[in-house]
Amino acid sequence: MDLTQDFSDSSFVITGYQAGRVLINNEPYSESLIVSPEKLITAWEVTGIRQLDKDRISAILGLQPEIVLLGSDEPGRFPDGEIIAWFAQQKIGLECMNLTAACRTYGILVSEGRRVAAALILPG
Repeated sequence: MDLTQDFSDSSFVITGYQAGRVLINNEPYSESLIVSPEKLITAWEVTGIRQLDKDRISAILGLQPEIVLLGSDEPGRFPDGEIIAWFAQQKIGLECMNLTAACRTYGILVSEGRRVAAALILPG
């Protein structure tokens, strides 16, 4: 799926999603990553939701998002309750969805000027 909306104020835009990979600024990535309008973190060693812990999600805090989109193609999987509670304590919204929805939602929130980060878990 190609996404074509222009977000000229953003340095990092999700421009497409294809099975097993995400296009950011038209550059393909096939391993898990974290993206915000200002920063791209590609050295995110997560291959499944159950691997999420405070150490693996600490990079998100530096992005100062108001909402985090957790995208994964693991149906019915959610992070442990401790991780969900940690986001709530930080007053950061957490939305869990499939990769396609996370990519689309990221684009919408970026176009609205929201402080969003997408944590995308790819099979690698």
